[in-house]
Amino acid sequence: MPKKFVEKLTAPRLPQRALKWFLSTFYYFPEQWIVLIASNPQNKLPSWPDFKAILPPPDRDWADPFISVRDGNYFIFIEEKLYSTGRGRIICLEINQKLEVQSTHVVLERPYHLSYPFLLEHEGQLFMIPESERSRQIELYRCVHFPDLWEFEKPLIENIRAVDATLVNDNEKWWLFANVIEPGGTSWDTLNLYYSDSPLSDKWTPHPQNPVVKNIHTARPAGHIQNAGGYLLRPSQDCSVRYGYATNFNRIVKMTETEYEERTERIYKPPRNGPFIGAHTWNQAGNLVVIDAIFRRRRRSSVESLLPNKQIIQITE
Repeated sequence: MPKKFVEKLTAPRLPQRALKWFLSTFYYFPEQWIVLIASNPQNKLPSWPDFKAILPPPDRDWADPFISVRDGNYFIFIEEKLYSTGRGRIICLEINQKLEVQSTHVVLERPYHLSYPFLLEHEGQLFMIPESERSRQIELYRCVHFPDLWEFEKPLIENIRAVDATLVNDNEKWWLFANVIEPGGTSWDTLNLYYSDSPLSDKWTPHPQNPVVKNIHTARPAGHIQNAGGYLLRPSQDCSVRYGYATNFNRIVKMTETEYEERTERIYKPPRNGPFIGAHTWNQAGNLVVIDAIFRRRRRSSVESLLPNKQIIQITE
């Protein structure tokens, strides 16, 4: 048997490489995260055919969308990860009332990865708390010119490996949820909770029950916590099948300085036998719902044939 052939058979990660080669005969690679939007005037849970797909250029992912509404238009802040760098930055899509994309531009970039641009309105100012785990702190940015100029304000929590920090105000306190990577936990399955009197505080008290959620099905945050008419509903990721497989909606049953309890009300999964194989962020503002999804397209299939409503916006450079 030729020596080079033997070396290929014994090469590291051969099973993964073989699977990727096999799938690449049928599918485009890499799988691409895209953004989907739907008008939602009745404040109901849209079905998959209700969404319009916004496809980024083929050399990047768009994920983790958050919405700000200004002058009747929607500004969607998202993570953009270029495959050439593997590093995320924050961009903004401006969407009008007809759900047409008006502009796209980079608004925040650092020498380390940024994603999950959580938006916070407080005392007339707009703040962003992007995921910045590589900096070993939870960072707060203040908007000094909307939507494209943000200044670093301060760290909320230092010396921490945290992802997807999500804040909510309840019972005259501010609560900060984040998945914390520490011994015995991962960014997928370990949710910690902190509380303070102000969302701008740099002194957050860890909850005594931390981690308040310890499982791969419901731990990691997936968007703004919603007021669902008398109770709070916390979106979270289900990573049990794959990273970002589905979005859970978890009802917060109890949240005090000593106790935390939640239960899953419903799960939003990608449709079976379709082009989407994951969906891990859910946000809404005004009459707009925005989500993200992993899109896998067969080589011989057009995008139009895979999306039944044929509502597609293709973004180019």
